[in-house]
Amino acid sequence: MTQLWLRMSEIYGAQFANQYGEVGGESFQTWCLGLRDMTEGMIKKGFVKLLKRESQFVPNLGEFRKLCMTTPEEFGLPSTEAAYLEACNNGHRVLHAKWTHPAVYYAGKNTGWFELRSETSKVTRPRFKAEYEALCDRVMNGEVLELPELNSRALEHHRNGRKVATQQAMKAGNAALAELRRRL
Repeated sequence: MTQLWLRMSEIYGAQFANQYGEVGGESFQTWCLGLRDMTEGMIKKGFVKLLKRESQFVPNLGEFRKLCMTTPEEFGLPSTEAAYLEACNNGHRVLHAKWTHPAVYYAGKNTGWFELRSETSKVTRPRFKAEYEALCDRVMNGEVLELPELNSRALEHHRNGRKVATQQAMKAGNAALAELRRRL
């Protein structure tokens, strides 16, 4: 932590010293507490991101913590907003879409293709966001998502918001009806 403090002092000079003080001071102690759950690697990553950002202003503790966190984009995942727009734009052609990541497909599927096409964004965006963020967490924890083999005969692509009975279910239902009729 001391190294981080000294480096920040080098980068921001008097601006940093005036705002946060010296190593061991009250602000230093607050930053130590605020970053105690971060690994050294995370703090180094945050520092590298800090060097790349375009702001001249000293970050506060919360801003620096965000820089230390791994983002979905670092795993090849689009932002939540970009994923939502992609799902909405491709919801009518699920079979032929070029998905940027399988998580976008599954978030759209779990939200409902029909709902994405027919409901307002005020309704679907929060549902999609929750689904997508859960999938992003799974990916960032090491799970590998694969796109399913899409089948033009799959029911999920044809139901238009209504329940659709499969031929097997219809046969089973007809067989059960026939058995009931036979018993009568």
